[in-house]
Amino acid sequence: MSNNENPISRPLEDDEISINFGEIWRALLKYKFVIAITALLFAILGALYSLTINNEYEASVKMVPESADSKSGGSGGGLGGLSSLAGLAGINIGGATGVDAIQPAMYPNIVASIPFLQELVNAKIYNPKIKKWQVLKDYLKEHQSNAPIKLYDSEKLEEERAKKELSDADLKDLNIPKTPGQTVDFINIGLKEAQILNKLKNYIKVEVDKKTMFLTITCTLQNPIIAANLTSLVQNQLTKYIVNYRTEKVRKEMEFLISRQSETKKRYDQALFTYSNYKDQNRNRFLNVAKTQEKKLQYEVDLSFNLYSSITSQLSETQIKVQKETPIFKVLEPAQVPLSRSSPKRSLITIGAMFIGIFVSLLIVFFKSVNLKELVS
Repeated sequence: MSNNENPISRPLEDDEISINFGEIWRALLKYKFVIAITALLFAILGALYSLTINNEYEASVKMVPESADSKSGGSGGGLGGLSSLAGLAGINIGGATGVDAIQPAMYPNIVASIPFLQELVNAKIYNPKIKKWQVLKDYLKEHQSNAPIKLYDSEKLEEERAKKELSDADLKDLNIPKTPGQTVDFINIGLKEAQILNKLKNYIKVEVDKKTMFLTITCTLQNPIIAANLTSLVQNQLTKYIVNYRTEKVRKEMEFLISRQSETKKRYDQALFTYSNYKDQNRNRFLNVAKTQEKKLQYEVDLSFNLYSSITSQLSETQIKVQKETPIFKVLEPAQVPLSRSSPKRSLITIGAMFIGIFVSLLIVFFKSVNLKELVS
């Protein structure tokens, strides 16, 4: 073989390229130290990089929400069956009975909404570092970096990135004058609050299996106890939100009936007192006028009692209805404090970096061994 001949590929007369695996093997043996050193260098860099990543712990809870159509006896014929199928995709067919307007597929959007996060951020969690309960908002304002090697502050970089996305001009607190008799129906938050809510939203993940309707809430944080605590908070608040939504109409009806019951009871007591007082004052009178007045008062007592009795009966039915409309969330796996970190996978990062080093070293060997001019010509 001449010195000018390509050791890896040899051009044939018909302009085809033939690969000589023997020459390739000899080239790899020749540069084996370059390959080994490059792979080792990349593996070390990958290991060092993995040590700069924060340890994160993942806690999750699995539960099955009770759907509205399950309380209607499970009738799936006609439009009810079609509504159940549409409910799997989060679609509500208007006019269909027994179908909830909020389907499980909408739960992730509910949890990610600003009102939900604003209520959640004001809840209290137990912080094991300071060994006391702390408002979640105050915890999120702190830096929770726990990487073994702190070459840079990842949370500070995240805040800088958020500042670029959320401009002060767009999220500046504004004093909006209110028109008498008119409410301002929109959310106005500042930049710092927006960053805290966005940070909290990134910690929470809600998934719904459309086939089994299993609901999984996962929270990933730098502290295992706080991760489990936050998961439980999200579960309780989401359950409370759905229960309030499902029973809101019935509860308003119940509140109205309670107020009406109080009014009718006062009316009945007043009518009964007036009737009894009149009879006491007119015991020995036999005038027709007195008898007529007594009949009127008796009629008022009967009317007030019937009205009070009717309202009380309706109130009892409504209280039963509230209980029936309250959904049940069956918890399959409650939130648990994770025993080991979920990320980073430092061994995988190191191995991946090593393979990148091998690939880079093979490219170096290729360009050192191949005569590019012969390939182009």
